[in-house]
Amino acid sequence: MNKWFKNVSSVEELRKQYRELLKKYHPDNDGGSVEITQEINAEYDRLFADLSKENKADDKSSAYDDEAENEAFKSIINDIIHINADIEIIGSWVWVHGGYEYRELLKSIGFKFAPKKKCWCWHFGDYRRRSKREISLEEIRQKYGSQKVNSKSKQFAIN
Repeated sequence: MNKWFKNVSSVEELRKQYRELLKKYHPDNDGGSVEITQEINAEYDRLFADLSKENKADDKSSAYDDEAENEAFKSIINDIIHINADIEIIGSWVWVHGGYEYRELLKSIGFKFAPKKKCWCWHFGDYRRRSKREISLEEIRQKYGSQKVNSKSKQFAIN
C-alpha cells in the first residue's frame, strides 16, 4: 500500500506527485522534515522501479526508463524546489523562469542560461540540437506538454 503516492499508473504521474509532495514536505519548507522526505524518496524509488519494469514488459519505450536520468531528475528537483522562481517541466527538460538571484546555484548544478528564451534550462546528458531553426518555448510546450511549479505563489498548475 502506498502512503504518499495515490493512483499512479505512469512515470509522468509519479513525477508530478513527487514534485507536489516535495514542495509541501521538503525540509526547507515549514512543516517539512528530513524523515518525511526520506519516506517519500523511498516510496518514489520503489514505484519508479515497478513502473519501469511494467514499461519494459509491455515493450513500451519511455523517455523516463533510464535509472541515471531518474536519479538526476530527483536531485535537480530537490536542489531547486525551494527557490523563489517559476519552475516548469517541459518533456524531459527543467526550465527556471526568473531566478536571477539563484544563478550561481543554477550554474553549479548544471543549468544553462538560454538568452533567447530568457530562462535557465537543464536536461539530463548531452544535448544535440536537431534543427537550425530557433524553436520558441511555446512550440516546445505544444509538442511535449508542460507542467508548471509556480514557486512564487507555492501553487501547482498543469497546462
